[in-house]
Amino acid sequence: MLKTVIARNLDTGITTVRLGGELSVATVPEVGTAIAKVAAECPAAVIVDLAGLRHEADALLGVFATMTHDAQLHWGVPVLLCGAAPGVRDGLGAFRTYVALYEDSSQAALAVNANVPRWVRRHLLPEPASAAAARNVTGEACLTWGLPHLRGPARLIANELAANAIVHAACEFDLTVVHTGRYLRVGVQDAVAAMPRPPGGPPVTSTLMRPGSGRGLRIVGAAATHWGATPVPGGKVVWALIE
Repeated sequence: MLKTVIARNLDTGITTVRLGGELSVATVPEVGTAIAKVAAECPAAVIVDLAGLRHEADALLGVFATMTHDAQLHWGVPVLLCGAAPGVRDGLGAFRTYVALYEDSSQAALAVNANVPRWVRRHLLPEPASAAAARNVTGEACLTWGLPHLRGPARLIANELAANAIVHAACEFDLTVVHTGRYLRVGVQDAVAAMPRPPGGPPVTSTLMRPGSGRGLRIVGAAATHWGATPVPGGKVVWALIE
Protein backbone atom coordinates (compact mmCIF):
# COMPACT_ATOMS: atom_id res chain seq x y z
CA MET A 1 0.00 0.00 0.00
CA LEU A 2 1.27 3.47 -0.88
CA LYS A 3 0.46 6.65 1.02
CA THR A 4 0.75 10.07 -0.62
CA VAL A 5 0.59 13.37 1.27
CA ILE A 6 0.74 16.65 -0.66
CA ALA A 7 1.62 20.00 0.90
CA ARG A 8 1.51 23.29 -1.02
CA ASN A 9 3.51 26.16 0.45
CA LEU A 10 2.19 29.55 -0.65
CA ASP A 11 5.18 31.38 0.82
CA THR A 12 7.83 29.52 -1.21
CA GLY A 13 5.73 28.27 -4.12
CA ILE A 14 7.05 24.74 -3.54
CA THR A 15 4.77 21.71 -3.52
CA THR A 16 6.01 18.75 -1.48
CA VAL A 17 4.87 15.19 -2.21
CA ARG A 18 5.59 12.81 0.69
CA LEU A 19 5.54 9.15 -0.23
CA GLY A 20 5.23 6.31 2.24
CA GLY A 21 4.83 2.57 1.89
CA GLU A 22 5.82 0.11 -0.81
CA LEU A 23 6.77 1.07 -4.35
CA SER A 24 5.66 -1.93 -6.39
CA VAL A 25 4.51 -2.72 -9.89
CA ALA A 26 0.99 -2.01 -8.68
CA THR A 27 1.78 1.35 -7.04
CA VAL A 28 4.16 2.85 -9.62
CA PRO A 29 1.22 4.38 -11.55
CA GLU A 30 0.03 6.08 -8.33
CA VAL A 31 3.43 7.75 -7.93
CA GLY A 32 3.45 8.90 -11.53
CA THR A 33 -0.07 10.29 -11.28
CA ALA A 34 0.60 12.14 -8.02
CA ILE A 35 3.71 13.87 -9.35
CA ALA A 36 2.13 14.62 -12.71
CA LYS A 37 -0.89 16.27 -11.10
CA VAL A 38 1.08 18.62 -8.89
CA ALA A 39 3.54 19.45 -11.69
CA ALA A 40 0.60 20.41 -13.90
CA GLU A 41 -0.32 23.09 -11.34
CA CYS A 42 3.05 24.73 -12.18
CA PRO A 43 4.46 25.40 -8.71
CA ALA A 44 7.94 26.88 -8.42
CA ALA A 45 9.20 23.33 -7.84
CA VAL A 46 8.07 19.88 -6.71
CA ILE A 47 10.01 18.22 -3.89
CA VAL A 48 9.38 14.49 -3.53
CA ASP A 49 10.15 13.29 0.01
CA LEU A 50 11.11 9.61 -0.10
CA ALA A 51 11.82 9.15 3.62
CA GLY A 52 8.97 6.69 4.11
CA LEU A 53 9.33 4.82 0.82
CA ARG A 54 10.39 1.20 0.34
CA HIS A 55 10.71 -0.55 -3.02
CA GLU A 56 10.49 -4.04 -4.43
CA ALA A 57 13.08 -3.61 -7.21
CA ASP A 58 15.52 -0.91 -8.28
CA ALA A 59 14.06 -0.78 -11.79
CA LEU A 60 10.81 0.58 -10.36
CA LEU A 61 12.65 3.70 -9.20
CA GLY A 62 12.88 4.72 -12.85
CA VAL A 63 9.46 6.30 -12.38
CA PHE A 64 11.20 9.26 -10.71
CA ALA A 65 13.49 9.78 -13.70
CA THR A 66 10.49 9.62 -16.02
CA MET A 67 8.41 12.07 -14.00
CA THR A 68 11.36 14.47 -13.60
CA HIS A 69 11.78 14.52 -17.37
CA ASP A 70 8.06 14.87 -18.07
CA ALA A 71 7.54 17.68 -15.55
CA GLN A 72 10.37 19.67 -17.08
CA LEU A 73 9.35 18.94 -20.65
CA HIS A 74 5.63 19.66 -20.34
CA TRP A 75 5.48 22.29 -17.60
CA GLY A 76 9.00 23.61 -17.04
CA VAL A 77 8.75 22.52 -13.40
CA PRO A 78 11.82 21.10 -11.59
CA VAL A 79 11.35 17.93 -9.54
CA LEU A 80 13.79 17.30 -6.69
CA LEU A 81 14.02 14.12 -4.60
CA CYS A 82 15.06 14.02 -0.96
CA GLY A 83 15.23 11.92 2.20
CA ALA A 84 15.69 8.54 0.56
CA ALA A 85 16.56 5.62 2.85
CA PRO A 86 19.90 3.91 2.05
CA GLY A 87 18.33 1.16 -0.05
CA VAL A 88 16.28 3.58 -2.12
CA ARG A 89 19.23 5.97 -2.44
CA ASP A 90 21.45 3.16 -3.72
CA GLY A 91 18.76 2.05 -6.16
CA LEU A 92 18.49 5.57 -7.54
CA GLY A 93 22.18 5.48 -8.40
CA ALA A 94 21.40 4.13 -11.86
CA PHE A 95 19.24 7.20 -12.53
CA ARG A 96 21.43 9.93 -11.03
CA THR A 97 21.98 11.45 -14.47
CA TYR A 98 18.25 12.16 -14.62
CA VAL A 99 17.26 12.98 -11.03
CA ALA A 100 18.38 15.46 -8.37
CA LEU A 101 18.66 13.80 -4.94
CA TYR A 102 19.19 15.68 -1.66
CA GLU A 103 19.64 14.60 1.94
CA ASP A 104 16.46 16.24 3.20
CA SER A 105 13.71 18.66 2.22
CA SER A 106 15.56 21.70 3.61
CA GLN A 107 18.52 21.05 1.31
CA ALA A 108 16.17 20.54 -1.62
CA ALA A 109 14.43 23.84 -0.81
CA LEU A 110 17.80 25.62 -0.69
CA ALA A 111 18.58 24.24 -4.14
CA VAL A 112 15.26 25.61 -5.42
CA ASN A 113 15.96 29.01 -3.89
CA ALA A 114 19.43 29.07 -5.44
CA ASN A 115 17.71 29.16 -8.82
CA VAL A 116 15.72 32.25 -7.72
CA PRO A 117 12.19 31.04 -8.52
CA ARG A 118 9.97 33.71 -9.98
CA TRP A 119 7.21 33.63 -7.40
CA VAL A 120 4.96 36.37 -6.02
CA ARG A 121 2.21 36.03 -3.42
CA ARG A 122 -0.29 38.57 -2.14
CA HIS A 123 -2.97 38.12 0.53
CA LEU A 124 -6.09 40.07 -0.45
CA LEU A 125 -9.40 41.00 1.11
CA PRO A 126 -12.85 40.25 -0.39
CA GLU A 127 -13.44 43.77 -1.66
CA PRO A 128 -13.64 45.24 -5.19
CA ALA A 129 -10.28 47.00 -4.86
CA SER A 130 -8.59 43.62 -4.60
CA ALA A 131 -9.32 42.83 -8.24
CA ALA A 132 -7.31 45.91 -9.24
CA ALA A 133 -4.57 44.92 -6.80
CA ALA A 134 -4.41 41.45 -8.38
CA ARG A 135 -4.10 43.01 -11.84
CA ASN A 136 -1.32 45.33 -10.70
CA VAL A 137 0.69 42.65 -8.89
CA THR A 138 0.47 40.35 -11.89
CA GLY A 139 1.33 43.04 -14.40
CA GLU A 140 4.33 44.20 -12.38
CA ALA A 141 5.58 40.61 -12.09
CA CYS A 142 5.41 40.18 -15.86
CA LEU A 143 7.43 43.34 -16.44
CA THR A 144 9.97 42.47 -13.73
CA TRP A 145 10.47 39.00 -15.18
CA GLY A 146 10.84 40.25 -18.76
CA LEU A 147 7.48 38.92 -19.94
CA PRO A 148 5.75 41.99 -21.39
CA HIS A 149 4.00 39.86 -24.04
CA LEU A 150 2.14 38.00 -21.28
CA ARG A 151 1.18 41.07 -19.28
CA GLY A 152 -2.20 41.71 -20.94
CA PRO A 153 -3.67 38.19 -20.69
CA ALA A 154 -2.11 37.65 -17.27
CA ARG A 155 -3.72 40.80 -15.87
CA LEU A 156 -7.05 39.79 -17.36
CA ILE A 157 -6.87 36.33 -15.80
CA ALA A 158 -5.81 37.73 -12.43
CA ASN A 159 -8.73 40.14 -12.49
CA GLU A 160 -11.29 37.42 -13.23
CA LEU A 161 -9.93 34.92 -10.70
CA ALA A 162 -9.84 37.60 -8.02
CA ALA A 163 -13.34 38.77 -8.92
CA ASN A 164 -14.58 35.20 -8.70
CA ALA A 165 -13.13 34.88 -5.20
CA ILE A 166 -14.56 38.24 -4.14
CA VAL A 167 -18.09 37.54 -5.35
CA HIS A 168 -18.49 33.79 -4.90
CA ALA A 169 -16.12 32.87 -2.06
CA ALA A 170 -16.63 36.20 -0.24
CA CYS A 171 -13.57 35.60 1.93
CA GLU A 172 -9.92 36.56 2.09
CA PHE A 173 -7.81 34.91 -0.60
CA ASP A 174 -4.24 34.50 -1.80
CA LEU A 175 -3.03 35.45 -5.26
CA THR A 176 0.08 33.67 -6.50
CA VAL A 177 1.99 34.33 -9.72
CA VAL A 178 4.87 32.11 -10.82
CA HIS A 179 6.94 31.68 -13.96
CA THR A 180 8.34 28.17 -14.39
CA GLY A 181 10.33 28.86 -17.52
CA ARG A 182 7.62 27.62 -19.83
CA TYR A 183 4.34 28.79 -18.31
CA LEU A 184 3.21 31.79 -16.34
CA ARG A 185 0.80 30.56 -13.68
CA VAL A 186 -1.78 32.77 -12.01
CA GLY A 187 -3.65 31.17 -9.12
CA VAL A 188 -6.15 32.21 -6.47
CA GLN A 189 -6.65 30.17 -3.31
CA ASP A 190 -9.73 30.74 -1.16
CA ALA A 191 -11.36 29.05 1.82
CA VAL A 192 -14.44 27.70 0.01
CA ALA A 193 -14.36 24.02 -0.93
CA ALA A 194 -17.04 24.23 -3.65
CA MET A 195 -15.38 23.80 -7.04
CA PRO A 196 -16.20 26.07 -10.01
CA ARG A 197 -18.26 24.57 -12.80
CA PRO A 198 -16.65 24.65 -16.26
CA PRO A 199 -18.53 27.36 -18.14
CA GLY A 200 -19.85 26.96 -21.66
CA GLY A 201 -20.41 29.40 -24.49
CA PRO A 202 -18.24 32.21 -25.83
CA PRO A 203 -16.54 34.69 -23.49
CA VAL A 204 -17.96 38.14 -23.01
CA THR A 205 -16.53 41.32 -21.52
CA SER A 206 -16.56 41.28 -17.74
CA THR A 207 -15.26 43.28 -14.83
CA LEU A 208 -16.78 41.82 -11.66
CA MET A 209 -18.83 38.68 -12.22
CA ARG A 210 -22.45 38.52 -11.20
CA PRO A 211 -23.19 35.49 -9.00
CA GLY A 212 -23.95 32.46 -11.12
CA SER A 213 -23.02 34.07 -14.42
CA GLY A 214 -19.85 32.09 -15.07
CA ARG A 215 -18.68 34.68 -17.58
CA GLY A 216 -15.44 35.39 -15.71
CA LEU A 217 -14.34 31.78 -16.07
CA ARG A 218 -15.24 31.87 -19.75
CA ILE A 219 -12.80 34.74 -20.10
CA VAL A 220 -10.16 32.79 -18.16
CA GLY A 221 -10.71 29.78 -20.40
CA ALA A 222 -10.32 31.90 -23.53
CA ALA A 223 -7.19 33.72 -22.34
CA ALA A 224 -5.38 30.74 -20.80
CA THR A 225 -3.50 27.88 -22.38
CA HIS A 226 -4.77 25.63 -19.57
CA TRP A 227 -6.85 26.28 -16.48
CA GLY A 228 -8.28 24.23 -13.67
CA ALA A 229 -9.17 24.00 -9.99
CA THR A 230 -7.53 21.93 -7.29
CA PRO A 231 -9.03 21.08 -3.88
CA VAL A 232 -6.67 21.82 -0.99
CA PRO A 233 -7.12 21.52 2.78
CA GLY A 234 -9.48 24.28 3.82
CA GLY A 235 -10.55 25.34 0.34
CA LYS A 236 -9.41 25.28 -3.28
CA VAL A 237 -7.03 26.84 -5.78
CA VAL A 238 -8.30 28.04 -9.17
CA TRP A 239 -5.38 28.48 -11.54
CA ALA A 240 -4.55 29.29 -15.13
CA LEU A 241 -1.43 28.87 -17.26
CA ILE A 242 -0.36 31.01 -20.22
CA GLU A 243 2.69 30.78 -22.49
